[in-house]
Amino acid sequence: MQSIVRIVAVLFTATIFLGGCASFGNPSQGGVEMAQTPITENPSGEVYPGKFVWHDLVTPDALSAGKFYEQLFGWQIDYQGQYAVVRNDNKLIAGILQVEPAEGSEREAVWIPSVSVVDVDAAVELVRANGGEILKGPADMEQRGRAVLISDPQRADMVLLRAKGGDPADDEPVIGDWLWDEVWTDDPEVSEAFYATVLGYDEMIPGDDYDVFMFNGKWRAGMRHLQDKNDHMLWVPVVRVADPGATAQRVEALGGVVWVTPEEAPVKGNTALIGDPTGALLLIQRWPPQASEGEPGS
Repeated sequence: MQSIVRIVAVLFTATIFLGGCASFGNPSQGGVEMAQTPITENPSGEVYPGKFVWHDLVTPDALSAGKFYEQLFGWQIDYQGQYAVVRNDNKLIAGILQVEPAEGSEREAVWIPSVSVVDVDAAVELVRANGGEILKGPADMEQRGRAVLISDPQRADMVLLRAKGGDPADDEPVIGDWLWDEVWTDDPEVSEAFYATVLGYDEMIPGDDYDVFMFNGKWRAGMRHLQDKNDHMLWVPVVRVADPGATAQRVEALGGVVWVTPEEAPVKGNTALIGDPTGALLLIQRWPPQASEGEPGS
């Protein structure tokens, strides 16, 4: 799946930054619609560096994926045009772009996160100086802001964004919102140094196999240590749910896959790794965590 993520991510950026290029055919219109979609209808005027402020699902089947999320999380999705807009509790949270994969590649999808930065162009120089790669951009995206798609030293892809008008309010995520994102890496030291420099994370809460990036006292992202060596790593988004067990039980009935059940997860009962019907990975998590039976606090 790792090589698929890379292929789709590069194709995705072509539709964003080259939306008017005829060589990309129909998906270019979706890129134009994406550029015209703001990440919030109530910009705060503030920038929250290192905060994940948007997600785009790039998929070969937007309708199937959208129906899955509507039924699983209760998201509201507007399918007009080639770029579907996703809301949770009437608040903009994501977009869905239908893009056909390159010929000969598998038809799997990926969530691409966007993280807030103060200065996109300055961040580009930091990416290059610290072992990352610029995949596409930077470019101005009409109603969205200035953006660039990058890859970290372990080849995990993300968008750096200075949102037009500022970021969404820095509120506590409600049920169905993005809780945060976590990067999967086989070299935590390199990843920590890269994101501390590029995104300005100023504190790390260490764990055995999981660390937390912080900025100005707020948790912003997680870092999961992987033992297997892969071509490249990836960022995985996390959705806040009330009951991971009940949510996971519904995933397969809706056409998705449960890769790690809540009972198999490191924090037992509080999280699960799932895939949507088109292959995109995401985590579901109860927040705050609930101690399982037999653990302190239960």
